[in-house]
Amino acid sequence: MNIPVTDLSVRLWPKSRPLVARLSFENRSTVVARAAPAGTLRKGILFVSEGRSELAQERVTEVRKQHPGLRVVELRTSDPLNTAGEIHRAINSISLADAVVDVTAFRREELLMLLEVLRGVDGSKRRNCELVYVSAGKMADPLSGKVTQCRSVVGYAGEIWPTRPTRLVVLMGFEIPRARAIIEAYEPRYLVLGRGLRSESINPELSENNDNFFKELMSNYSNVEKTFEFSARDPWAVAAELERSIPRSERSNIVIAPLHTKLSTIGVGLYAQAHRDVQVCYAEVGAYNEEAYSTVGSSAYVLSLTQIFKQRGP
Repeated sequence: MNIPVTDLSVRLWPKSRPLVARLSFENRSTVVARAAPAGTLRKGILFVSEGRSELAQERVTEVRKQHPGLRVVELRTSDPLNTAGEIHRAINSISLADAVVDVTAFRREELLMLLEVLRGVDGSKRRNCELVYVSAGKMADPLSGKVTQCRSVVGYAGEIWPTRPTRLVVLMGFEIPRARAIIEAYEPRYLVLGRGLRSESINPELSENNDNFFKELMSNYSNVEKTFEFSARDPWAVAAELERSIPRSERSNIVIAPLHTKLSTIGVGLYAQAHRDVQVCYAEVGAYNEEAYSTVGSSAYVLSLTQIFKQRGP
């Protein structure tokens, strides 16, 4: 469901509900929490980075002042096993019934870990739970610094055989260097490139930038086997498109790199959860363009967690 950001208070907070959110240096990371009337959020978790910047700490202070009852859980972003463990312990320590899970500022790696943990929670304990994503308005160029490491996401290691060729599927986003780093790290025999659907783009300007990045990447590699388009906002449409677009007639190591929106990343997670032989990878960067990373968009997306995990065909 797509709603105006200005309607978040009425849509999400007519009553007190638990909140799970990830705070970062982005102003977008505070929008959902700030939409709740002061003092109404007495239960919930705020995930934050260990060793966070001054700007990120300002966001934490801002939300804690409005909702002092929320518990802060620190994530060591350079240690994926620690991060996965902290997310698992925190999520399983609270009731997710009727909860709001704000996925806006989770790093893609963390979001995939969160999705895996949420799937493992009994359905009766996460009834009426909703995921919320606040769209971006404008985004910086560049978004981040150099890639420091490429790795598989904890819980999505797949099955990698040294005797099989690698087929790398890249859902192109807004960072050419990040995409190139992943391609160079995996050295795939086959490269499958996806771009966000123009008709379903969250932001027309971002869609045009994405198209330019896609064309540039296409021209740089001779092993592009196939291209496809995917939704920027419908996770199940993304999973269904991957079912159609990833060749599986021959045995290969399939690796997917989600580099687009958080909603499309959830779609990659759903596909990988249905195909445990598939690996999902993540490119860690050394720094982000904090001051100009993004602005708050006009739309927010609300998804039922029960519906997300409900099996649907391609």
